[in-house]
Amino acid sequence: MSHASLDTLLAREPQTAKALIQALHISQPTLSRLLKNQTNRIVKIGKARATRYALKRPIRNLGQQWPVYRVTGQAHVHLAGQMIAIYPHYFVWRDALTGQDNVYESLPWFLWDVRPQGFMGRIFNQEHQDLALPARLEDWNDDDVMAAILRDSSVLASHWLIGEQSRLDFDEERQFVLRLVNGDRETMRSVYPFHVDRTIKQEAPASSAAGMQPKFSLLIKERQQIVELLIKFSPPINTPNGQRWSDLLRAEHLALQTLSYAGIATASSEIVQISGRTFLEVIRFDRAACLGRRGMVSLEAVSNEFVGHKKDWDEQAQSLLALGKISEQDYQAILYIYAFGRLIANEDMHNGNLSFFLADDFSLTLAPVYDMLPMRFAPTVHGEVVTRAVKIAQPTPLTQSIWPVVSKWAKAYWQLISEDARISESFRALAREYRDAL
Repeated sequence: MSHASLDTLLAREPQTAKALIQALHISQPTLSRLLKNQTNRIVKIGKARATRYALKRPIRNLGQQWPVYRVTGQAHVHLAGQMIAIYPHYFVWRDALTGQDNVYESLPWFLWDVRPQGFMGRIFNQEHQDLALPARLEDWNDDDVMAAILRDSSVLASHWLIGEQSRLDFDEERQFVLRLVNGDRETMRSVYPFHVDRTIKQEAPASSAAGMQPKFSLLIKERQQIVELLIKFSPPINTPNGQRWSDLLRAEHLALQTLSYAGIATASSEIVQISGRTFLEVIRFDRAACLGRRGMVSLEAVSNEFVGHKKDWDEQAQSLLALGKISEQDYQAILYIYAFGRLIANEDMHNGNLSFFLADDFSLTLAPVYDMLPMRFAPTVHGEVVTRAVKIAQPTPLTQSIWPVVSKWAKAYWQLISEDARISESFRALAREYRDAL
């Protein structure tokens, strides 16, 4: 019996020893001889009766097995596990903490958000054209994603470092940053125009999509600690498109403040105007001081793995609560956040705009709110400011009981916008309509 016959079977899917013996018409000792010294090609998954065998699958020229590390809040790096690509298109996660193996038909759900995404993802694609990845991020398959994150997962979301090179890059970057970053927020604002120009030049022509606001990141020193800012910016505010995005960035800042006052955890933000543009500075909450990190995973990843439906946030949260994946407290918080979003005309509450902190045991805790703003009034993808009617949302069955409370939050929010002299009169008029309707 040849290795080729064994490989043909394992290329279809992972197999138990019993299935291999029956399919190959061989004895257990013969199978053991075939498998002997094949750890470079064949991986043993699980233990005892649950044991299966799989054929390792190389991805491009990047190998077939990679260490995965976690970065702690103190910027220490620990081995989290091993990820192994196997045929036909699966991945094995070998957890370093528990020693258990899990097989996933695509990238493990908890690594989903490490992939380059949104505006920053498109910039990544522009900077790494040698990888020959599809121009549209939505066209990437798992192997494309692996090629990207093996090239550089040290700068991407969450606390994962995938592959030995990413760990080495993180260590080198950390030492470099700790030596050189000295500018505080006020000082670093002087370089915002440079970063805007660089970001715009990197962006592919006509590729901006709704909900993908241009942005860049910057490391600063604040209270003797190094923190990372994610900075959104408007087009020049002397244009209708620029003025509207300026209004929306200010509206986002006020939305986070309103929810924070109400007791909901939100991303910390500040707003400034420099060189004829408006900038929204948000401290990244998946980063800790001095380049430490926190594990984070989006509702998109969690829902795809556990829920299996694409209903609105309140119903997905109900499903996660029923499965024991989130606490009652976080479930209630999501209801309040979702209701508030509806009442402030946020029509872009997709699953990438709600996230959870991810503990080492893969338990979930709701992360602070971000990207909360009246997206109903965003310019079109072509930069046109379209007049849209005021539309007052109605409660859903799950938000019915909290609607009166959240309506008061929303009314206070629209009042703040209506009184903000830095916001255009046309947008303040919209705010007054919403305030009066509530």
